[in-house]
Amino acid sequence: MALKSNFHTHTKRCCHADGTEAEYAAEAFEKKLDILGFSDHAPFRDTDYGYRMQYKELPEYVEAVQAECERYAGKMRILSGLEIEYLPRYIDYYEYLLNDLKLDYLALGEHFFDVNGRVFNVFFSESTEDFILYAKAISEALKTKYFSFLAHPDIMFLNYLAWDKNCDRACEIIVDAAAQTDIPVEYNANGIRRGKQEFPDGLRDPYPHPKFWSMAKDAGLKVLVGSDCHCPSQIYDRSMQSAIRMANSLGLNVIYEI
Repeated sequence: MALKSNFHTHTKRCCHADGTEAEYAAEAFEKKLDILGFSDHAPFRDTDYGYRMQYKELPEYVEAVQAECERYAGKMRILSGLEIEYLPRYIDYYEYLLNDLKLDYLALGEHFFDVNGRVFNVFFSESTEDFILYAKAISEALKTKYFSFLAHPDIMFLNYLAWDKNCDRACEIIVDAAAQTDIPVEYNANGIRRGKQEFPDGLRDPYPHPKFWSMAKDAGLKVLVGSDCHCPSQIYDRSMQSAIRMANSLGLNVIYEI
């Protein structure tokens, strides 16, 4: 049987979620998960990008996850990680998180990225041309090999923009980069949790987007299913179970470990 796992878990520290590390671990154990990975939004040393813990909280977060790892030793595997954006000027910081702080993994969650020295947030895309920039930033990030998986790779499709050739090209860039680096991409349950909405290309979930995942399947990408839970009850809720069923029904190359 396949393992029950989730590597995309937030806590109240990120200021837009609820629940402590202990509460998430207890819920995961109750739902009989084999592996639980914590990946709260990473702080940055010099800038507060919002919707994330403060830098001074980072040691407390790592200690809290380690405490749960020890509590469930031999019963459930618990990993310490962070969801973090890639900005080239923070290379030393990624090295610190992995080599000095000894996190188990970093998940690339590219909500914002560098464009000629300024930070651009993909949620505020005004044109599908912005999706190309997003995809190129992801490609650059994956090639660094700092990241164990790419969270919600198709999150740009929550923008209310019509599908065009730029969308095709952006997907191609992301899929090609994941294939070349052999880094898994995440089929994200939180997009399903948001509910179906009317977009220029029809009624659908904001993400996962069927067109992206058709390309991912054709490329044979490794696929993690992630809850992206923002409260303990979402660890393995109906949306997570739906995401697992959908990913398997699409014939994706679903994996359960990183």
